[in-house]
Amino acid sequence: MGNKTGQNFGEYLVENIERFENYEGKDKIVSLPELAEVLESQNTPQMVKSGIPSFDKLVDGFCSGEVIAVSGPRKGGKTLLAQSLTDRFSKEGVKSLWFSYEITPRQLIERFPELPGNAYTPRRMEAYSLEWLKDRVIEAMVKEGVSVVFIDHLHYLLDLARVGNVSIELGQVVRFIKRMAVELNLIIFVMCHMKKLDPYTEPNDMDVRDSSFISQESDMGVVIWRDLESEDQAWLKICYDRRSGVLEKKIRMVKVNGLLQECADVGITA
Repeated sequence: MGNKTGQNFGEYLVENIERFENYEGKDKIVSLPELAEVLESQNTPQMVKSGIPSFDKLVDGFCSGEVIAVSGPRKGGKTLLAQSLTDRFSKEGVKSLWFSYEITPRQLIERFPELPGNAYTPRRMEAYSLEWLKDRVIEAMVKEGVSVVFIDHLHYLLDLARVGNVSIELGQVVRFIKRMAVELNLIIFVMCHMKKLDPYTEPNDMDVRDSSFISQESDMGVVIWRDLESEDQAWLKICYDRRSGVLEKKIRMVKVNGLLQECADVGITA
């Protein structure tokens, strides 16, 4: 068996043994205790509570370095959930950055019942550019100390008219976002479109449109949809959370004063 150059692995080892013995690159091999010391000297993970009691009891909120995929049927409450989280974060002093591609800045402002003082957005949006997204995220971190990012929605980071395999391309976009979350110590929420479903069918993370890689590459997947038997209630489901291991837990939500909160008399259902 040879390596990618066709050379035998044993021969390659013998020829390069001195180089590897003296290797001191950033990716050099270290013991786990050594790595623990390095990580301790770096930024510690930031935990941010959702303000939804049952949600925080299940998964202990959100952790920096995580990507949370938020999906649901059209007009099911994805943006409203994100705005409700933004409001709670702001009141706790946690600063958020919004990339809202589907609506104008004026419409974004009008959707908040009360403007959160710790929320920011670019004055003008630029679609289909991960480099522009990265630069605006870093600008917000440097200028304002932002630690949470909302992207509404994921498909605007991909020019669907120019890509070949949409599923693979979306997977690559989510990997880029995940790497940004890890390297910049951020919590990033990505809103995702869902396939058209029967309104009486309970949605799941595998119903996300165009790519199963979205669920595979994100750390947490939540789905929200309206309760058809109520004018102001919805269901929030944690489909998966890799950190806690929680799967398929539902929380009933209600819209109060323009934002979502948990129905206090219901709790968690399987």
